[in-house]
Amino acid sequence: MATKPAGPKEFEPEWLQLSLERHLIWGLVFMILLIVAFPIYYLREPSLRSDAKAQQQVAYTASGGVRFSQNCSSCHGEGAAGGSTAPTLKSSQFLKNTSDRQMELLISGGVPGTSMTAWSQEFGGSLTSEQVVELVTFLRSLEPDVPSIPDWRNGKKAAG
Repeated sequence: MATKPAGPKEFEPEWLQLSLERHLIWGLVFMILLIVAFPIYYLREPSLRSDAKAQQQVAYTASGGVRFSQNCSSCHGEGAAGGSTAPTLKSSQFLKNTSDRQMELLISGGVPGTSMTAWSQEFGGSLTSEQVVELVTFLRSLEPDVPSIPDWRNGKKAAG
């Protein structure tokens, strides 16, 4: 009488089959959790990003204001309202016509031929790139309330 060749089932112990099935079930449960979690995360992500950006804006404005008082106000006046030796930065003409990148470059590298020295560490100054961005953020925070000062380059003081 001929014996039937052994199939794969006959070589696997029962405990191995149970272990495999248990791992497959847990894999399916985990996959289902991921499938449910990703859309929930995707729906929450925009608000998480906007909340983080708003918090960063508040923090940069506050630290930029302190940094401005410490490093810039002696020339540009308190709150950038104008000093005796440097331009008024609290001016609609300055803020509307100067991009953030231009402000970063002015602060970082200074203005040749003037008393505005380079402040960025890249140019021998004392501020990091992030600290320069904080200063720009502070200056942008002044924008909603700035007066029109056409003669802002000559250090004319901003009212209030």
